Amino acid sequence: MADMYYDRVLSPNFAKKLEIGGELRWLLDFVRKNPDLDIFIGKNKSGEVISLYRGLSRIIRISPNEEIDGAEAYKKIHRSLYGNKKGKLNFEKELEVLLSEVRETDKFDRYYKNEKEGYYQNKLLRKYGIDSDTNSEFVIIDREVVIGHKNRDKKEEFFRKFKKRYKDMQSHLSEINSIKYGENLNKKSIGDELDFLALDKEGNILLIEFKHGGKGCNTSGIYLSPLQIGLYYDIFTEYHRKPDFENTIFQMLKQKQEIGLINPDWQPPTAIKELIPILVISEFNYKSSAKEKYKEIMKICRKIFGEDFLSNIRTYNFSNSQLKPW
Repeated sequence: MADMYYDRVLSPNFAKKLEIGGELRWLLDFVRKNPDLDIFIGKNKSGEVISLYRGLSRIIRISPNEEIDGAEAYKKIHRSLYGNKKGKLNFEKELEVLLSEVRETDKFDRYYKNEKEGYYQNKLLRKYGIDSDTNSEFVIIDREVVIGHKNRDKKEEFFRKFKKRYKDMQSHLSEINSIKYGENLNKKSIGDELDFLALDKEGNILLIEFKHGGKGCNTSGIYLSPLQIGLYYDIFTEYHRKPDFENTIFQMLKQKQEIGLINPDWQPPTAIKELIPILVISEFNYKSSAKEKYKEIMKICRKIFGEDFLSNIRTYNFSNSQLKPW
């Protein structure tokens, strides 16, 4: 436990670049005007970062030394946008040129324009982030959420311990019905990252896993989600007992409100209450059998893990930018 940490708060000097009067304040205003974009701030062992996303695709990554990085595909379009920008952080015109090309190039459609997972993730992030209001039932504090470890070997040992029960369950599901649930499921990886961490007005931490459920989509991610969500819930249940967890959540919220990434007038709760696992499915196709399979797998998990397995889970369909019970 002492080896674990979760702290995505930017250093004050780096955060100030996005605040009113900062060199990158224009980027926040730019994102507000472009609904296909979202901005993310975070920190890990590799350092601090301000990132610009379009759907699931990170277009630029800005580090504290004012170096801008990005995928090679974007660099090929506008290489002069990237590299060392020391003292030259107003690159709005260059960014506009890049985005104009990206929006007109077919190979980039799968990240946003195809209206699949990245497209709807962007809508959810904006609704409960940069476009949030005082009445938002919750706000998204973080994305691509990972509990950090100071020691790599201990990290692998930690995740291996938690993953084993779910890898065993994958094997069990294949044995029960490989045609219905999938063959050799134990070879299917279970990711280490939670999609989003949010905080609601009551003080609950929402552990949000996001899936797309539109027509033609592979729905295995939906009906197998109890395993993935169960893993994250176990990990955070273990970690959130640390005394600094609540303080970190409120620091992250405060910083995002000061910058304007979350509505500054959204009233935070006074304390953290419980962890609530959440499954959000965008544009679920109700003709799909995924919901029935999801219920079956949840029933199997509760038979083996106990009736209290994910007993407080909430499920939603995200359609027309609205969350409704699934």
